[in-house]
Amino acid sequence: MNFHEKQLEVLRSFKYDNPKILICSGAKRAGKTYVLSLIFIWHVAKYKDMNLSFILGGTSQASLRRNVINDLEVLLNREIKLSKDNSFELFGNKIYCFHGANSDAFKQMRGFTSAGAFLNEATTLHDSFVKEAISRCSYEGARIYMDTNPENPTHTVKIDYVDKDGQRLSNGQLNIKAFNFTLYDNTFLNREYVESIEASTPSGMFFDRDILGVWVASEGVVYKDFNKDTHYIKTIDDIKFKKYFAGVDWGYEHHGSIVVCGEDYEGNYYLIKEIARQHKEIDFWVDEAKKIKSMHGDITFYCDSARPEHVQRFRREGIQARNADKSVLSGIEVVSKLLKSNKLFVVENEVDLFKTEIYNYVWHSGKDEPVKTNDDVLDALRYALYSDNKKKGLPRGFINANI
Repeated sequence: MNFHEKQLEVLRSFKYDNPKILICSGAKRAGKTYVLSLIFIWHVAKYKDMNLSFILGGTSQASLRRNVINDLEVLLNREIKLSKDNSFELFGNKIYCFHGANSDAFKQMRGFTSAGAFLNEATTLHDSFVKEAISRCSYEGARIYMDTNPENPTHTVKIDYVDKDGQRLSNGQLNIKAFNFTLYDNTFLNREYVESIEASTPSGMFFDRDILGVWVASEGVVYKDFNKDTHYIKTIDDIKFKKYFAGVDWGYEHHGSIVVCGEDYEGNYYLIKEIARQHKEIDFWVDEAKKIKSMHGDITFYCDSARPEHVQRFRREGIQARNADKSVLSGIEVVSKLLKSNKLFVVENEVDLFKTEIYNYVWHSGKDEPVKTNDDVLDALRYALYSDNKKKGLPRGFINANI
């Protein structure tokens, strides 16, 4: 079994420091979850045949299977099947699997006494769940292990645990030990893969978090990799399109917008046309959608779900309207990656409001969300590109789930 140096540091801390709370945060694909999975196995093994309970927490049962249980199966060389109470046996003890994303998820653990916990993707878990899991680890020698990708530096996981790295109890016992991982720590990754991830990861917040593993606040222009000399094109006359699709953002006082996008046979995307208007009723948007349909065929319109009556009107008019996936950060990441990798182009003479928004769409100070201005066309574009890519099975902007 081989480990890179940062994983060895974690293993040495587990062996010699034996902290009550051990946290690994940082870049995706850096090996955080794998090393903590092994440590969790060793911790449970210390209580062999004692019929104790342990907590395995994650965003959902599916994410626990994907991120942790699959690794446990490899390390243990056995298949793990969950019983009806979402538990499995390990070394004569029971591991209970909990999903902790919701505010009331902590209630599942009431009355529970645990000898240890492994919390996967801790920043995706509700704060009350994390605190409840830790409080339930009251058995003598209980330990808590957490892995996570970094988020905003004001996140409670960072403030309450990561920032308290080195904290000791009155008896000298190390209470919290935190390790930060970068993508470069994982020396087992193929160099070509690392270079590809570097090249496709957007500048700014996404690069700092996904590559360097930094807990950094978003700031400045959202799409800072947009380059007018690269991403604006004059014509699409010579391009052969594989398909067309559209994004719709409803509006009245602020601009409503429809954007038409196309994908060529090489995986490049194009913003072909923008329609953005204020003070227009649904009849106007139905007429515009029908014009698009007459030109490009029965394409999919990924629509803002905030106005379900408008979506239903589109459908009654024979327009293939679907509710868009409006996930903000994931959607921005997909658009950003396409710009960074020069796989998204804009027909310059077919857009107007886009030209203003692309330079004025900015992050909210101190929050992981953009300011809700200068976003009407860009929201429609995000709905279209993210929903289409998610439909193809690429919901995370082309990066696999972290391990």
